[in-house]
Amino acid sequence: MSTAKVPDNGDDARNALLLQVEAKRSDVNRYLGATGRRRRRLVLVAIVAGSIAAALTALPALGGPSLTDQLTEAAALATPSWRVLCALATVCSLAATIATQLHESNNYDEQIVRAQGVNATLEALALGIRSRHLSLEQATEQFIDCIRGATFVEQTVLPDQSHA
Repeated sequence: MSTAKVPDNGDDARNALLLQVEAKRSDVNRYLGATGRRRRRLVLVAIVAGSIAAALTALPALGGPSLTDQLTEAAALATPSWRVLCALATVCSLAATIATQLHESNNYDEQIVRAQGVNATLEALALGIRSRHLSLEQATEQFIDCIRGATFVEQTVLPDQSHA
């Protein structure tokens, strides 16, 4: 009986590369989930806080002195209620401004679009590896290029987010 070895045709290397591609896709998907949640929270805070600020400033403007006097008496305030309403409106307006600025300065929309592009590239790469449409060398080259384009994902996915 012959113990001739059947050529491996790079299957082990292909499978190893495919595992790396899928691991990177998993990282990108975690990043997209975490970034999407942060983006949605900031947008929600900006909308709700801005709306509350508008409502708090509208109350004394629309209700006039009679409404503010009633609010002052009902809440047993030592200071006129319009001052309290304006102070609360200021805090809400500040919260909306900060949330908006955080959203803009972190550039979540652009990062999400970039991560979606990386994810699509990795998906196409995995398909090319599985179908053998790409040689191992081509697939490795494309994977390396993709990793270079996805460094922002590695920098922002924290270890405690791996099971989020």
